[in-house]
Amino acid sequence: MKRLASSALVLALLVGFAFWWFADTQVVKRRTQKLLTTLTLDSGSGKVTRQMGAYSLNSLLATSVRLETPTIKEANGSFNREELESAYSWLCNQAKQTRFELEEVRSIAITGDRAVVVLTLTGLVELAQYKPVDGSFQVTFDWQKQKDGWRLTEAVWTELP
Repeated sequence: MKRLASSALVLALLVGFAFWWFADTQVVKRRTQKLLTTLTLDSGSGKVTRQMGAYSLNSLLATSVRLETPTIKEANGSFNREELESAYSWLCNQAKQTRFELEEVRSIAITGDRAVVVLTLTGLVELAQYKPVDGSFQVTFDWQKQKDGWRLTEAVWTELP
């Protein structure tokens, strides 16, 4: 009887963990963190190591992504995935370092196949001549659930004082 109760408890914990782990909120949270990790390029890391992030980026982006940022005018607008992968490749070759550190997830709202994540982060993009990104931002990521999982469709950045 004791063994049966222990087994039932372990099974209940595993099932509960699986429901939590695969819940849309947790999946979107992990994909958001993966995006920030992919965009972070450590100082001194090799070009090959940096370029490996393109595979992760491909799995995170929708066919078309709309970007809005106050710091880089050329980065505003709608871009197809290939254009963003090309920009990422350029960044891998040109940046001394980039860093996107999640400070706080303010909210995650899921309605059907759409998720909106609002967060604050500290961002840094350091190129050879200047730093086009350096400071605190509120970011809104719009994710769309597709056949192969959640994909980013929009990112809106707002500078915080």
